[in-house]
Amino acid sequence: MTTLPAFELVTSAEVHAGPELPQLPGFMVSDFAPLAYAAVRECVGDARSGHLLKGIGDRGGIILGSQRFDTVTLELSVEHVNRGRVSPILFYQVVPTAVLGQIARDYRLTGPVSCVAVTGDARDEVLELARLLLADQGAEWVLGLTVKLDPDPAKAFATADLVRIAPGPADRKES
Repeated sequence: MTTLPAFELVTSAEVHAGPELPQLPGFMVSDFAPLAYAAVRECVGDARSGHLLKGIGDRGGIILGSQRFDTVTLELSVEHVNRGRVSPILFYQVVPTAVLGQIARDYRLTGPVSCVAVTGDARDEVLELARLLLADQGAEWVLGLTVKLDPDPAKAFATADLVRIAPGPADRKES
């Protein structure tokens, strides 16, 4: 039996929906993508300036977990289909992977990317998957994201956690 490595939480952030949530160009209907992107920006810094992910490239992975993903876009797309209009922009399964693509592009991450549906505590499940990715050496850093939309927009939020394998005793020595 393989023991999973301990990981270190480098930084984390939580953002809430509301009028102060910056819109994200290209995502026009729901707060799902703007929440995910804002949580990353709050956690690691702005992609256009110095940020914690600078230079990690293929050593950084991203995992996004949610119980229901983008229900706002789902409901709108169902309305459109019922009216005989189909829009690939409103295909709700596209939103999570599209925002991860934008995050990966903007932060220049080329490591593994995953979207997972969770059934329990989204943050705990995403962090456990991050631990597995770190143990598998698929990445040295993992950006774990969770997004929860709610019928009451004031209760919608996203979290971002940057984790890595906890440094061992030799790594903790001061130079």
